[in-house]
Amino acid sequence: MGKVTFLPSKKSVKARSGQTLVGVASSARVVIPQRCGGHASCLMCRVVVENGLLCPPTALEKRKLPEKDLANGIRLACQAKTTEKDCTVRIPESKLKSVVAAALERQRKENEDGM
Repeated sequence: MGKVTFLPSKKSVKARSGQTLVGVASSARVVIPQRCGGHASCLMCRVVVENGLLCPPTALEKRKLPEKDLANGIRLACQAKTTEKDCTVRIPESKLKSVVAAALERQRKENEDGM
């Protein structure tokens, strides 16, 4: 049984070999955005394998993702399956989340300056 660590939350969970990253994330209460129910059609669940090992890309992943992305460790969490080895996976921050976080930070600074 390997361990999967999700970044940026730094949550780790043990995973049986052959579980999808979406399934493992769910058990760790880590959200990986997806819309298609695991059919690799929305491509929202892209993650980056920072270190460790996952099963080789599925035929569906190979069709959906450019070779360059696969070579750079980008995988579809609905398709990528765990092995007995530990791995660390980064869930990219959504554009909307980063825009909202920046706006909140600006507002916080304005409030501090105004006091």
